[in-house]
Amino acid sequence: MRITLVLAGAAAFALVWSVPPADSVHSLFVSAHSLGHSPSAVTIYDANPEHLWNRLHATLFVRDDLPETQHLIDVLDPPLWYHTSYLLSKPSHRPVLAVLDEFLQMHGENLIHDPVKRAILQRDLWAVFDWAEERQPNDESGSAYAKERRELRIRLAEALRRIALSPEELAALPDNYAQAVASGEFGQEYDPIHRERVFLPPDLFEARGPWVELEDPGRPEPVAFQHVLNFSARSSFLVFLRLPGGRKAAFDYLQALWDFPGPWVIVPAGGGFRKVMNPNVPQFPAGTEVALVRQLTLFDNRGALVHSPIIESVQIRVYREIRNRDEWPRDTEEAIALSGQDFYDIELNRARCFAGKAGGLRALQPDEKDFTRFNGPGPDEGRPYAKLRNYAPILKQCTFCHQGQGIHSLNSRANLIKPHALQKDRLAEASDPHWWQDARTLAMKRRLGNWTALMELWKESGGVSVPGERR
Repeated sequence: MRITLVLAGAAAFALVWSVPPADSVHSLFVSAHSLGHSPSAVTIYDANPEHLWNRLHATLFVRDDLPETQHLIDVLDPPLWYHTSYLLSKPSHRPVLAVLDEFLQMHGENLIHDPVKRAILQRDLWAVFDWAEERQPNDESGSAYAKERRELRIRLAEALRRIALSPEELAALPDNYAQAVASGEFGQEYDPIHRERVFLPPDLFEARGPWVELEDPGRPEPVAFQHVLNFSARSSFLVFLRLPGGRKAAFDYLQALWDFPGPWVIVPAGGGFRKVMNPNVPQFPAGTEVALVRQLTLFDNRGALVHSPIIESVQIRVYREIRNRDEWPRDTEEAIALSGQDFYDIELNRARCFAGKAGGLRALQPDEKDFTRFNGPGPDEGRPYAKLRNYAPILKQCTFCHQGQGIHSLNSRANLIKPHALQKDRLAEASDPHWWQDARTLAMKRRLGNWTALMELWKESGGVSVPGERR
């Protein structure tokens, strides 16, 4: 069977279980411009803002109802949250269908063949597909825009099928972290004298180096489970630990932490009790560093999930000092002061990536802001969050989420104590070039309903035929 996508304007949609004669269907193309939608000028994929790929990106990342997104066109993730109705409700629904219809009808996948650009577009369209599949926008009728979600998802699924790379192309994607280190744009280690100097450790992925990846052996879920789940397993989130004494010191510390008797204690909470980590568990020393690495997951043109070599972000925390304190900070500023930590956030920037600058990675500035995408409300969750000025800078948000002292600021610390298995150093022969990649993220994605839904649409289509399309 083949699905025929009937593109009658931007709003009409039909699925036909056979291919009608070409002259029996009249496909009427309606552009986003003719619908009165004028997305902000974007020159990410091409110098011409009218390029179809630029207009598609702008339609997904620049929201008419959130004017400040015009200044955030190259952020990592599209501005969509659990209760978002944008792209589904009027008047935003017709323009997004129109630009996707144009992409399919005009074979937009043939406009750009650069594998890196195609990989990044796949990444972004995939994020919107997953959101449309699993999110439940507020809708008094209770239907939650079922028809609109279906219209959007089926177009996205076909666009994703068309731009997917071959296994060989995926294997040849560049190592952008290595490119960033080689660029000389970042320091190579923490400088306590010039703490503002952002650094990327060149030995972060060294198989027998000082950085130890926290793995929690024996568990089916990734260590940074909440991060992986929040982004629907389209990225791996990997946690690395580095102690001043090097690799052996790190494993000695993990052994001491695991050997500690009574790692859990019961404390009063809200009229009841709850179990928390014992505040007296062994503490790692000042000078310890923790890195959270976000690695992009992709899929090939056969529908096989793979790790890509593209690093989307690296967050590094350096513990200048570790002191015991009982007081709870009054605000974010005090939390930063009491944390004893320095925070760094280096993120993928599409424009820099496509221009070959430092692997596309750039350091966030101390005052940079964005709408919260992880573990917090977005503009569609309530009026206070609709203005960017109501958000703390990104780096300060990181500090607030990890404001505990030393090991108690590591939110995945529960994976390092009993009853979990002791993490031991791997055998030298087990350290292949990609030893740090976590297959559990791919396994988790395969179990999610949004991945099943995408693959079902692929199976239904068998190659979508669009009447009136250019061939």
